[in-house]
Amino acid sequence: MDFSELEERIDTQINAAGIGMVYEELEPYDPDIVFIREGKHPLIVINALSATGIPVVARKAHELSHVLDGDGSARSYTFSIGFKNSAERIANRGMVWRLAKIIYEDIPLENRNYYDFMNWFNLPSDFEAIVEESVRHA
Repeated sequence: MDFSELEERIDTQINAAGIGMVYEELEPYDPDIVFIREGKHPLIVINALSATGIPVVARKAHELSHVLDGDGSARSYTFSIGFKNSAERIANRGMVWRLAKIIYEDIPLENRNYYDFMNWFNLPSDFEAIVEESVRHA
C-alpha cells in the first residue's frame, strides 16, 4: 500500500490540531515521543532512524491519538505498540480508528479486509479485535 496520501491526511490532522512535529535522528531503538507542554502546543518527535516495523504514518497517528484522545495526565508519551497501560490502549485504538477511517472511507464493507490492514501496518495479533471493529465501522 502507498502510504503517501494517508500520511498527508494524518499530517493535516496533526496540523489542524495545532500540534508541532519534528523529525530527529535518534538511536534506532529510541521511540517516537509526544510532549504535552504547558502554555505551548504539543510536540511530536518522530525518530527518523527508528527500527520498529511499524510505518511512520501509523506512529504519527498513535502520537496524535495520545494528544487528542488521552486524559492529559502525562506530560510526555513514548511510542509503544503494546497495551501495557490505559494511555497506550487509548492511543493504539485511536491510531487504528484514524487510519481505518481514511483508508476505508470510499470502500464498501464487503470489500474491506482487516487482515490486509494488519499486514500493512505490521500489527501483532493483539490488535485483531480492534482492527476488525474499526475496519467494519470506518
